[in-house]
Amino acid sequence: MMNSTSFNRELRASLFHLRSASELVVRVLVVAALVTGTAVGQVVSDDVAQRAEALAKRATRLMDRDMGEAAAAEWKKAIDLVPNHAPYLYEYALTHVMMRKYEEALAILRPIYSKPELFDRGYQLMGNIHDFMEDSSSALTYYHAGIEAFPKSGRLHYELGSAAFIRGDVVKALDWWKRGTQVEPMFPTNYFWLAKVYSTTPNRYFSVMYAEAFLNLERATNRTKEISKLVFDTWNASMSLGDTLDPINFFADDLLDIPSKGGPNVMNLPTAFEYSVATSAEPLIPDNGTLKGALTLDEMIDVRVRVAKYWKEKGYDKTHNNDVMAWNATLATRGWIREYLYWLYSYGDVKRMNDYFKANEQRYDTFLAWFGQNQMSFQSAVCLDLDCP
Repeated sequence: MMNSTSFNRELRASLFHLRSASELVVRVLVVAALVTGTAVGQVVSDDVAQRAEALAKRATRLMDRDMGEAAAAEWKKAIDLVPNHAPYLYEYALTHVMMRKYEEALAILRPIYSKPELFDRGYQLMGNIHDFMEDSSSALTYYHAGIEAFPKSGRLHYELGSAAFIRGDVVKALDWWKRGTQVEPMFPTNYFWLAKVYSTTPNRYFSVMYAEAFLNLERATNRTKEISKLVFDTWNASMSLGDTLDPINFFADDLLDIPSKGGPNVMNLPTAFEYSVATSAEPLIPDNGTLKGALTLDEMIDVRVRVAKYWKEKGYDKTHNNDVMAWNATLATRGWIREYLYWLYSYGDVKRMNDYFKANEQRYDTFLAWFGQNQMSFQSAVCLDLDCP
């Protein structure tokens, strides 16, 4: 199981270095408010709006370069132009957190953290600051208050899951993150941590499913590279081809024994999935009775293509709802499943992926163009667990 100390360290680092698109929404609203001539009830001239917008953009660039002190100076100028503007004050507080000036950050944020124009971000940052100050009790108070105000906040579910994990309650952490994927399906961080933590457990099925969902949500960040390698390695770790006793291990034994929702004549999902993988991997089992090592990128993709085909042929797509498997079926029908899987696992074997791209550049570029316009849907809660309808 992942060590909570290393998780805690990574969690803290992620506050600034893994900034999500949801935070950028606040900034877009800031600019939009000024352009239209209003900022939370404040009327500003076109000249003031343009000057404030320029300062905000400059401050944002400085923050992205971890230059907190310089960014704070720019935000202060913008605030002087548009006083009491909550999004600017929020960012100003954030620069003080970057400089580890937590008391000052609290003084700036406390009067405005619950302002509706900050959405869930104010509650999250209040909790984060108290976490940095090692006051987990106060942090939890703000996270829970935020959930009460914004029950569909994926980021606050993430924070409560993180707090549970740090306390050592892994089951509760996973539950909070899963609920986060349900209430806000397009917030990627909950999928990210579900993939990472489940990869260290016997139930690696959940890791590969949440990892694949994450990659479809967040396609071009450092986290994308990390999870691309993770999902490739986790699939490999779950297969021991040539082992005559237990070659496929995506689930703990207790889950393999759960009753099927379809009744006694229908395989439960864990058994159906492992059987599909075992059947699809059979051509790769060594003839001499020895264990096969890790699958190559090409072998892995061959197995996955066969799994998608077998899953549909056996009707498991009808008896076991799973949105990743349904997306794979769509890709197969459209003729892009193989290209998609090379994209999915590209950081599992970068050299082989580069060779593949050079040999198939035109078709792969055509796939990427199609993929840019056709995506796995996250408009509603995705089904990746055992108990979804």
